[in-house]
Amino acid sequence: MDVLADVLASTGFKGVLLAQLRSSGAGWGCAVDQLDTAGFHLIAEGACWLRTDGAPPVQLVSGDVVLLPRGTPHQLVGAPGQDALPYAELEAAHPPGREGVVDLGGDGPVVRVVCGKFHYAGSTAGHPVLSALPEVIHVPGMSADPQLQGIIRILAAETAHGQPGSRAVATRLTEVVFVLAVRAWIERADTADEKGPSWLTALRDPRIGTALSLMHEEPHRDWTVEGLAHTVAMSRPAFARQFKTVVGRTPLAYLSRVRIDLAARLLRDTDDPVGDIAQAVGYGSEFAFSRAFSREHGIAPGRYRRTASAHA
Repeated sequence: MDVLADVLASTGFKGVLLAQLRSSGAGWGCAVDQLDTAGFHLIAEGACWLRTDGAPPVQLVSGDVVLLPRGTPHQLVGAPGQDALPYAELEAAHPPGREGVVDLGGDGPVVRVVCGKFHYAGSTAGHPVLSALPEVIHVPGMSADPQLQGIIRILAAETAHGQPGSRAVATRLTEVVFVLAVRAWIERADTADEKGPSWLTALRDPRIGTALSLMHEEPHRDWTVEGLAHTVAMSRPAFARQFKTVVGRTPLAYLSRVRIDLAARLLRDTDDPVGDIAQAVGYGSEFAFSRAFSREHGIAPGRYRRTASAHA
């Protein structure tokens, strides 16, 4: 089981292109307020700077990708000390043209930034992937893997030329860029020993990663800590201790989250009765399922389904 793919599918994770910023000079700046979702920027051409509170400016060059998993307020500027205007003001002063390009003008080197965000069910704070990531992930283009660089080149080209279907292609590529960027972050965090407790970095642990995969593959199974430990050839105490250390929660607490996320997906995407969904994800009774679901989401399964349907 591909755990990362399963989690993204369970939460309905989708990429959305918002706009492109284009400038031909250093005298520009765009301020983005706190988002209620994750955002991203791709530097398709040229170079600029990223500023966030409490951190030094970071130079971004062509091919770089920046993910903001929790929608952190930030500024994109042509020069480190440049003032930044809110995006709404820039858009009002420079109405988007073809392909949603906000052209800020200028007479210097061209800078083009592709901006977007991600839709998903639930809050950013509770999203299993986004909550495990740092506030800002900068994936340098020159050090990225060849797969990511290839996708970035295609995405930059699709957003530049406006061919039939380009927006559809580019939108889908944003999700590929996200996964590859997260994969690159996992590898860097692992080698730099900066991972901390996170199920994402635990995916690279041969035994704990296998246990995670098993729970995602068969969430309905009556797993026990002892059974999982035996499956990955560990003693129960060692497995429980290592799982909590690298994942940040106990095995059964993680299994509960997997079941509830899958149930939420079934509530959104199917008309199956709540009792059938409860059984499908491993709960012995509808009452036990409803109690666990309400504890995680703050509302009962039936109300969650109605709310999701109305939102859609």
